[in-house]
Amino acid sequence: MTRGALVLFVGLFSVLFLRRKLYLYQWLALVVAVLGVGIVGLAGAVFKDNPEALGDSRTVTQLISRAEELDGFSGETPVAVRTIIGVLLIAGAQIFTATQFVLEEWILENYAMDPLQVVGWEGIFGFLVTLFGMIILHFAIGNTENGRHGYFDMREGWHNTTTNKAVAISGILIMISIGGFNFFGLSVTRSVSATSRSTIDTCRTLFIWMISLGLGWESFKWLQVVGFAMLVYGTFLFNDIASPPLKACVPTHRPREELFPEEPIEHI
Repeated sequence: MTRGALVLFVGLFSVLFLRRKLYLYQWLALVVAVLGVGIVGLAGAVFKDNPEALGDSRTVTQLISRAEELDGFSGETPVAVRTIIGVLLIAGAQIFTATQFVLEEWILENYAMDPLQVVGWEGIFGFLVTLFGMIILHFAIGNTENGRHGYFDMREGWHNTTTNKAVAISGILIMISIGGFNFFGLSVTRSVSATSRSTIDTCRTLFIWMISLGLGWESFKWLQVVGFAMLVYGTFLFNDIASPPLKACVPTHRPREELFPEEPIEHI
């Protein structure tokens, strides 16, 4: 549910900083979408998957739990503390992502830049910041006795990337995928709004769930179907694809978009 709170943060920031106006039915649509994501997550937490039904494949959660047991983190830190830390980290990530969405809309609105240009500059900025952080962490942690061959060891990371073909190919494909994802997302932001983009982006979970079902990584749960139905309905309602259920939610003086200019069209 914390992951789905992105749409609320984007809507709130759009109203505060971009002076956008969201009507009552749009706020209700955002709440419905967040509740839908929350129900999907609740279904996965309440109804645990049976490992025998899923075959021998281990999920990412199982691998992380196993790594925590080997590292001793799971035994030293209480479950409640780890849960609170996880929720706070996810909430902070959603605030940063919402800030990025709103800032991108402001840039596209105030500067003559195409989405591809914005993606390029974001990529250059991210590359430089990451490189700067890697160098600092390498000499501060990765170059020490305890940090050698760990996460922050640049030499170890470069060696694994250049010697492992699967890692190198995966890295290149991920860069292409993220570049395309950001380009299409910015195109939606320029055509509609950052809040509409966030609602559509949240629907990615539905397609991930469908693919996971096909690959046998997830078991079917009816409660998740209810959550995804609420998510899709909230997205359709916010983007005016579905009509509000109550007439009281419909704005009475909503400005109407002009389809054609008032000036006569010149014929050739």
